[in-house]
Amino acid sequence: MPMPAVQILGAPNQLTNLRRMKLVALSFLIGAGVIYVIARKMEVTNPDSGWSYVRVAAEAGVVGGLADWFAVTALFRKPLGLPIPHTALIPNKKDQLGDSLSNFVHGNFLTPENVRSKVVAAGPARLLGEYLSDPAHRRSVVGMGADLGVEVIGGLNEQEIQVFVRNLVFSQLQNHAWAPIGGRGLGAAVDNGQHQGVVEGILTALHRWLLENQAQVAFVIADRGPVSQAGPVRWLHERVGEKGAEMITNWVAELRDNPQDPARVQLDEWLRKMSEELQRDPVLIGQVENWKGDVLRHPETSRLVAAIWPTISDVVLRALRDPESDLRERAEGYLAELALRCETDEAFAGSIDGKSANAAAWLVQRYGQDAVTLISETVQRWDATEASRRIEIAVGKDLQFIRINGTVVGSLAGLAIYSVTALFV
Repeated sequence: MPMPAVQILGAPNQLTNLRRMKLVALSFLIGAGVIYVIARKMEVTNPDSGWSYVRVAAEAGVVGGLADWFAVTALFRKPLGLPIPHTALIPNKKDQLGDSLSNFVHGNFLTPENVRSKVVAAGPARLLGEYLSDPAHRRSVVGMGADLGVEVIGGLNEQEIQVFVRNLVFSQLQNHAWAPIGGRGLGAAVDNGQHQGVVEGILTALHRWLLENQAQVAFVIADRGPVSQAGPVRWLHERVGEKGAEMITNWVAELRDNPQDPARVQLDEWLRKMSEELQRDPVLIGQVENWKGDVLRHPETSRLVAAIWPTISDVVLRALRDPESDLRERAEGYLAELALRCETDEAFAGSIDGKSANAAAWLVQRYGQDAVTLISETVQRWDATEASRRIEIAVGKDLQFIRINGTVVGSLAGLAIYSVTALFV
């Protein structure tokens, strides 16, 4: 289907300039014709007055001007509407012209080498650093990213995501034995001392409980005395209970504050042994797997897993929508650090420039041919007359100089040939 006429950028001025240059070229041609007629009459009345030279020059100018008018006109239409072969080239060959232009652009301009050098010369890291150094720009980028994130999350099917998360979680939990994984994690934590915080937290909680319930602990110790609880013996048991509760409380505090305490060292050794058994003892591994099955089959586990995605999405959406959220502030802070690195770290900036250039070159290599087909496809959709009109408006002004030059150069060439003939023949 022919493409409808579209207003061309700058077309009014271009069309005016084209018409003006056509008048100038036509004036040269008419002027040469008028001079020819005058010179011819003067030559007849005054054969030896030199008017023959003027007549020949003007005659050659007319011929040259007409020839070049024909050549220029034949590009866009049939001269005088006559069905002359190989005229109206652009309307008749517009599809081939579009294909040739596409191939020319792809082969000579849109090449990986040209694009890579252009990207490197532009300095993407420098431009990125300059842009992100402005807080308003950073806030704008984060805002656009947040809006996009809200749109993406809002467009997801919540039920499908919940099913996906549930299947992913349960498949991962069911397909992997917990005991070896837990054993490796426990062993690494003990070797790196990362378990100390957990142990100290437990001991701190135990010490706090002992302080708050010291009287009850003393009563339990007293009540477990080995002899009769009657009379003075009961008093003795109570004193022993109070002392025992105090000793237990102080011992827990010492364990909490001294990682090198023998009991703490023994605990570390027991944890290391347990990590080994979790990885190698088939009986213990089987017990953990049985416990895992009970956990996974429990209705509460399914409820918790089903709540993962709604909880995460709600938290993320709240953070994305709130301009003052910690998430957006952190994102702006990251962009500020990125801008600073782009401006001060030459190695980092060079890495960004190189990766950007390579990415652009890859895109051109992969999709360059598809991109330039836009040229040929657009030209093919154009109406033949419309295509000719567009091209003539764009370049026709300069083509009129061919007509002017044809008139002038034709005149000079004719004069030169006639002069040489008169002198030597």
